[in-house]
Amino acid sequence: MRYVVRRELHVEQAYGGKQQSQDLAALIYVRVSISGPADTGGYPVSFIVDSVVPDSGMPQVVTDNMARVRAVMLRGRLRSDGDFRGNVQMDTTIAQNIAQFVANFHDFFPRIPAAGVRVGEQWTDTVAGSQRAGESEVTRRAVVYSQAPAWDVRNGTRSLRIEATTRYTVSGAGQNSGQPFELSGGGATASQGFLAEDGRFLGGESHDSTDMTISLPVQGLAIPVRQRSHSTVTAFLLP
Repeated sequence: MRYVVRRELHVEQAYGGKQQSQDLAALIYVRVSISGPADTGGYPVSFIVDSVVPDSGMPQVVTDNMARVRAVMLRGRLRSDGDFRGNVQMDTTIAQNIAQFVANFHDFFPRIPAAGVRVGEQWTDTVAGSQRAGESEVTRRAVVYSQAPAWDVRNGTRSLRIEATTRYTVSGAGQNSGQPFELSGGGATASQGFLAEDGRFLGGESHDSTDMTISLPVQGLAIPVRQRSHSTVTAFLLP
């Protein structure tokens, strides 16, 4: 399958007594391959980010970084409940440039019960994972409340709609330009995804809101950060 992902990101932070904000948006062109049979770790999966196209008006340094993204591959295992784990970044330097947008695809597929899902079902998952970028590592712990309320039509295909509400906390530490930092906070996500009767993921949409504090011990600063994002995923059949 291939997908086009549009992500819009709005970031606000208070630094030095001044309120700063930034808006970022981009289209991410992705190919996904899932092979079988599954083993105890799940189905082998590869994500190939063919390119990232930033919106006009983005800061030049961000645009330049995104323009260098070509055929970045991430590999891992997909469990039957939709959990993607164990990805390997084939080019760490380039992958860092898109980490804020692709988030290692940990939440790309909707979560479902491991035994399968039927219309009308409701379920809850507890999810924990870490993401590394250079010398930094951030841990995310979440509780996901999901339901499959109805059959719908997505891209002209009869599909089961999966709705989810996620509450999560984040914590981490690392270095940025040689300066140590720590972060903590939390947020919420509301999303919906569509699964065709044959199991294909046909895309979806999500809204995310995160509030956190970044501490800089050397400078004795605590910077509040608010981040809002909107993502849409559109699927296409490979020719």
